[in-house]
Amino acid sequence: MKRICFFPAAFIFFGFAVSFAQDTISFWKKGGNVGLNITQVALSNWAGGGQNTIGITGLTNVFANYAEGKTTWDNSLELGYGMTKLAKQEFRKSDDRILFTSKFGHKANDQFFYSALLDFRSQFDKGYKYNKNAAGTSDTALLISNLFAPAFMNVGVGMTYKPADYFEILVAPLSNRIIIVMDDELSKQGAFGVNPGKNIKSELGAALNIFFKKEILTNVTLQSRLNTFGAYEYLPSLVVTWESLLNMKVNDYITASFAADVFYDERVTVNRDDGTLGPATQFRNVLSIGFGYKF
Repeated sequence: MKRICFFPAAFIFFGFAVSFAQDTISFWKKGGNVGLNITQVALSNWAGGGQNTIGITGLTNVFANYAEGKTTWDNSLELGYGMTKLAKQEFRKSDDRILFTSKFGHKANDQFFYSALLDFRSQFDKGYKYNKNAAGTSDTALLISNLFAPAFMNVGVGMTYKPADYFEILVAPLSNRIIIVMDDELSKQGAFGVNPGKNIKSELGAALNIFFKKEILTNVTLQSRLNTFGAYEYLPSLVVTWESLLNMKVNDYITASFAADVFYDERVTVNRDDGTLGPATQFRNVLSIGFGYKF
């Protein structure tokens, strides 16, 4: 089963290695941006109060798109990782993402494409939920995620409606969603919807994906991706993922960005903020200002 985990990584490497190696072929359009954001708060005898803080966040977004005649192949890779240290606490993870999408299309007419989609997402590192101990003197760390725990891979075929370069809707009535939990401790708990003790769960269903990316103001780009999946076994229950990223370019090297992610799956049990267990809408946002480079 572990070989399955290497498939998306191999797919990513192959797709981008091929695309970036063919610089002489005009059918490819490639680019992206990288950013590093560092924040620090240092206090000494500060009457207003507060705590020393250090934060480091890195974000990479690259794409390689192919178009020739009626054939298109769009690839994008988003990587993000962040750490924060508050006062005397150890560094703790604040952001962690791996997101790769690859979509093959063949034009049916001016606005419709026959499409095949691969969507893979996971994370680099262990994730913890921190709770105060009974005495309230320190935090206890509960492992809730890890590398390839979870990982979600969606493969589907269907039709894409693309009325403009910046907007498209993909309907895939034949889709396969694979949930991967390669951490044995989490798989025993049945984390992220897998059967307890199992590392992989496969579901057949239908998917609806909506994508928007446009420069809404000068040097300000909004990108938003809404993915929904409904397993035929559990309809009308839906898994919803909504990811938005606002990029603002100050100059050639200074950038600012705001990312917001929403996820909901009623079959996934999470440790809620109020201390209870059960399904919940998961929300994350990251505001970054720092150094960036666009290529």
